[in-house]
Amino acid sequence: MHLHQLKYFVAIVETGSVTKAAERCFVSQPSISQQLSKLEDSVGKQLFSRVRGKLLLSHAGQVMYEQAQKILADVEQARRRVSDVDDSCTGTVAVGILPTLAPFILPGTLLQLSEQYPNAMVIVREEISETIVNACACGELDIIIDALPFNDNSLNVEPLFTDEFYVAIHRENPLADRNEIPIQALDGMPFILLEDIHCLAGQIKHYCFNKNFVPKVLFQASQLATVKQLIKSKYGISMLPWIAIDKMTDSNIRYIKLEGETPSREIVIATAQDRYLSPAAEFFVTTVKQQFSGS
Repeated sequence: MHLHQLKYFVAIVETGSVTKAAERCFVSQPSISQQLSKLEDSVGKQLFSRVRGKLLLSHAGQVMYEQAQKILADVEQARRRVSDVDDSCTGTVAVGILPTLAPFILPGTLLQLSEQYPNAMVIVREEISETIVNACACGELDIIIDALPFNDNSLNVEPLFTDEFYVAIHRENPLADRNEIPIQALDGMPFILLEDIHCLAGQIKHYCFNKNFVPKVLFQASQLATVKQLIKSKYGISMLPWIAIDKMTDSNIRYIKLEGETPSREIVIATAQDRYLSPAAEFFVTTVKQQFSGS
């Protein structure tokens, strides 16, 4: 059993396929398959079963996955501790963050980090919640900034702020002069939302479902910047989080509060329990909490 075999095995589990695991690990698909076979031979158990073309973990595979995550995390932690000894850069900062948060949280935080630790190595992964939570749990990431809910008991989670959603419409919309509106006032209006892969889209749809409101979704984008640009072009309306509001550049967009219960998401910062954080990573956590906790 070798470390690279465990790394490939974990990649297969988390991506759900040998092909995607090969892309993630930057190796060929035959190499991944060969190393998986060798790993199964070394433990004497089949780690996956195929059901309707899908790879599913066997019971032995589940046990191996849990242990492999711990082993890889311990090895990475040891490497980082050693590299920080007498290292003037004071370590690496590996951050996972939702794409809907990254443009608004990272620039100011990373600027302060670069001033305090100019030689620190910073790695940022903008991914969906499930991906960054798993990456933090298995030691690939030091820190994640995410939105609740997610389940992982191996993470230390600290609240940052409640990110409320507002109706975003063009300033020439007939509703633009209102301070508050009922969600039913948006009936029939063309909605622009993020793609379903983003948890923000799911949270907005869940809120609408609870209000017995079905948005007329005509377009789904991959980035908040695209959503805002389409609103400015009078293509439609949307719901956008407080953190995305920029009064300097959003002069053509009006943000209106919804009547009654305000939709929102809870933003948190999390690290793996008992995980070593470099001085630079510790500084990153402290800076984010100082800037955004209780916002």
